[in-house]
Amino acid sequence: MNDQLLKLLAATLVFGGCLLAYLASPRQRLLSRPVAHKPAWTLFAASQVLAGAMLATIYPPVSAILLLLTLVMCLWLALVLASAHLAGRPLLVGSMGLVLFSLIMVSG
Repeated sequence: MNDQLLKLLAATLVFGGCLLAYLASPRQRLLSRPVAHKPAWTLFAASQVLAGAMLATIYPPVSAILLLLTLVMCLWLALVLASAHLAGRPLLVGSMGLVLFSLIMVSG
């Protein structure tokens, strides 16, 4: 049970960081103006390091980093596709992505 909670928290951190990085892009379609670039990418990096540390307590370090890298790539792709269809609805995109990737992490 404790491992499931750590996976859920790590998935939440990864998603939050990826969403911030996406929202900092000038080509994002969810907000009228992009978020400030430096703080968004700093929070992205910090959340990925923290999520990687959490996953490294469950998996071997190399596996945790590969899982983290895979999640980031999948999330960025999913964010681009979802925001293209749900432009101007950041709450809907954020909640759908958070629920989907949290379920993927918990269910395995």
